[in-house]
Amino acid sequence: MNNNSSASTLLPNQADKRHSVGLKEMSKLLPIAIAITLTNGLVFVMFYKRKRLRTASNYLLLGLAVCDFLTGTINIPYYIIFSFGFIPYNSLFVHCLYILHTLMTISAGYHILIITAEKYFAIIRPLKHRFITKTTICKLSLGIWMTSAIIALVPFTWWTSPLASICYVIHSAFCLLMVFLAPYVFMVYAFTIMSRAISKRKMSGLPNDCARLRFHEKRANDRKCILVFAVMATVYVICWLPYFSFMLIINITWYPSLDKAIYLFAIIRYMTSFINPLLYTFFKRDFWLALKTLMK
Repeated sequence: MNNNSSASTLLPNQADKRHSVGLKEMSKLLPIAIAITLTNGLVFVMFYKRKRLRTASNYLLLGLAVCDFLTGTINIPYYIIFSFGFIPYNSLFVHCLYILHTLMTISAGYHILIITAEKYFAIIRPLKHRFITKTTICKLSLGIWMTSAIIALVPFTWWTSPLASICYVIHSAFCLLMVFLAPYVFMVYAFTIMSRAISKRKMSGLPNDCARLRFHEKRANDRKCILVFAVMATVYVICWLPYFSFMLIINITWYPSLDKAIYLFAIIRYMTSFINPLLYTFFKRDFWLALKTLMK
């Protein structure tokens, strides 16, 4: 964000090179954008068709799907246009691109954080978890979007400031710490506690075979859910840590040789918007049954 070079000063051969780079990136990113749009759009269709899916916890998944859907329909097309190199790096367009990516990134990270916290509460405090309503979840989702918007829009306050470069470094460091590191530490802690709680559950005292069967089914479903969340935590660190770290690096210093790394980490970051609905949504039993019913 602190590079002041302009695409308008490129020589003809440089412009042709940037154009070929743009076409190459479009060939890579457009299929990803289509896949993201279709998978998350399917989540919307199932929510509309199946009223049973409209539970409090599933509304958090719907919020994550909205965030990922916007990534596929807005962020990626924006980035494809930028990759052609016809727009100055210090233009308003590029600044808005930075804001949009930051907004969707923070919103997705915090949605995953609240989804993990909700599951943690359901396993560790099941009686109190029953009092969580759709209204509570909607307030949490609104809070996520408001917090994300505030953090994402902060760079507008220093866009024309002579200290903009330093401010971008501070902002990137804050996002790395508060949007990635802090939520990830909680996710690892929550997964550990949930796994221990499930393993310590005992079957003694159940009145009949039917109750025992329900107990085994519930524990199996909880273990499967924990496995899905553990996989998602692994995907989260693989996809998001390079993105946040690299955003900090390019705001500290910029070299033309970093372009290839930018494209690589952008693709990795975008893949999360395709992986999220597959892991968080379609691995859940209620969504899987709804999907099979919808296909029939």
